[in-house]
Amino acid sequence: MYKIIAFFVFILSFQAIGSTYSKNLFANIYADSLIREFDRILSLSTSTENNQLRFVYAQILAARDYIEHSGKVLKMGEKSILSITNVVTYNEVIQDIDESAKKIFFHISNISHKEKKLGVIYPSLGPTGNLTGNTYPNNTWSLTFDDGPHHSRTKEVVDNLYEHNLKASFFMLMTNVDKYPDALQYVLDSDMELALHSYNHLNLVKESHDVIDFEIKTAKAKLIEKSKKEISLFRLPYGSGTRDEYLRKTIADESMVHVFWNVDTLDWKDKDPASIFKRTILQMELTPHKSGIILFHDIHAQTVIASKLVMDYLVENKKTVCIVSEVVKLLNAEESLCSLK
Repeated sequence: MYKIIAFFVFILSFQAIGSTYSKNLFANIYADSLIREFDRILSLSTSTENNQLRFVYAQILAARDYIEHSGKVLKMGEKSILSITNVVTYNEVIQDIDESAKKIFFHISNISHKEKKLGVIYPSLGPTGNLTGNTYPNNTWSLTFDDGPHHSRTKEVVDNLYEHNLKASFFMLMTNVDKYPDALQYVLDSDMELALHSYNHLNLVKESHDVIDFEIKTAKAKLIEKSKKEISLFRLPYGSGTRDEYLRKTIADESMVHVFWNVDTLDWKDKDPASIFKRTILQMELTPHKSGIILFHDIHAQTVIASKLVMDYLVENKKTVCIVSEVVKLLNAEESLCSLK
C-alpha cells in the first residue's frame, strides 16, 4: 500500500516539475517575442516617451521576474514558438505576465515626465527621491551594473572601465557579495561606486513588510559592514515598486535615493553583444537630452563585451561619463567631480 502511495506521490511530483519547466520555457519564448516587439517599436520611435514602448517594456520586466523565479533564462531565440506543446498553459503564462506588467507599468509610468521639472535630488517618497536619468545634463551618462558581483565578470568589467579611464556605479546583491567578497573588494580598490540592489533580487512590491525590511535595511547594514562605505543609492529589482509607499518610505528612511534608468540594454536575455550594443545606442539617441543612466548586468559574459563596445562609443564621441552620486551633486548645484565637456 505504502509503495503504491509513494509511486503516485512520485508521479505527481514529476508532473509538477514538468509543468514548471513548461511554464519557464513558455515564459522565455514570450519574453523573446516581447524583446523583438520592443526593438521594432524602438526603431520606429522618435522618443523613448512612448506609452506603447513603455508597456511592452513593463511586460519584459514582468517576464524576467517570472522566468527567474520559475527556472532558467534561455538564450534569446534558443527556443521557437514551435516549442509550445500546450497552448492553454502558454496562454496562462502570458496572462500571468501581463497582469504583473500592468502593476509594473503603473509604477514606472510618468516618472520621467515628473523628473523633467526637478531641481534637486534627495531621499524622499516623491519624485525628488527617484532618479531615472532624464534630468541629466546634455551628453552626460552614468554606466550602472546590477546583480553582481560575479567572481570573474565583474573584474573584467572593472578592468575595461579602467582601460577607458571611466568609472561606473555597481548596484550589488548582498547574496552575491556574501559569495564573492574578493570581487566586491576589487570594485572598491578600483574606486568604483558601490550601491545596493537588495539582498535576493525579489520583486519587493509582492513581499511583506518584514521581507522588505530584510531586503533593504538588513542588506544595507551588511553591505556597509562588508565594504566600510556609506550607501546612498538603491535600485529596486525589476524597477518594481517606485509608487509603493512602504517601499519608497523604507528607501528614504535609509537615506537612499532610488535610481531607475532610461536605457536598458536587456543584456540579461539577449546574448549577442552586437545586438545589445545596437539597442543601447538607439535608446541613448532617443533620450530627451541625449543623456542618462544605462543599465547593464555584470554577471553575464555578453555584458563584458557589450559594455566595452559602449565604453568605446562614449569615449570616441567625447561623452561625459560620471558615477551616479556625482551627477546627483551636479543636479543639486553642489561641488562635483563630474565636469561637463
